[in-house]
Amino acid sequence: MRRLLVVLLALLGLASAQGAIQMRFGYGEGLGLTFGAGVENPLRQNLSGRLAADLAPEAPGVALEALLLFKPDLGQYDPTLKGLLPYLGGGLSGVVGPNPTLGVSLALGLEGLLDPTTGLFAEAAYVYGFAGFPKVGRFAFGVNFR
Repeated sequence: MRRLLVVLLALLGLASAQGAIQMRFGYGEGLGLTFGAGVENPLRQNLSGRLAADLAPEAPGVALEALLLFKPDLGQYDPTLKGLLPYLGGGLSGVVGPNPTLGVSLALGLEGLLDPTTGLFAEAAYVYGFAGFPKVGRFAFGVNFR
């Protein structure tokens, strides 16, 4: 229990240093319904990095992902589209548990800002598993708090 508390405090410290904290709900083949959290940090004007962890009871285990996202605000091209942030990116994704998996992930999504500090997002991801690991499609939606 003490280790879990230390890990949670470390994650909350990491999350507070990031650009956005997100809450995620999703569904994936072999994962079932998932619930998780993530942190996103803007690296450059249109580039963001994301770390996320989802509880996956069907796997069972924890689905982890580390992504690099190209995420432009369409308002910089057309003022009427301000607050729409489509994104595309990739990275590593895997499940930690009794049947561990690891693969390359490709994500495609759209975030819409409700105000400067809150955004809703929906995304689809495909994970191409290494070696004999399965290929998995995932869907997620949630909210980002900046």
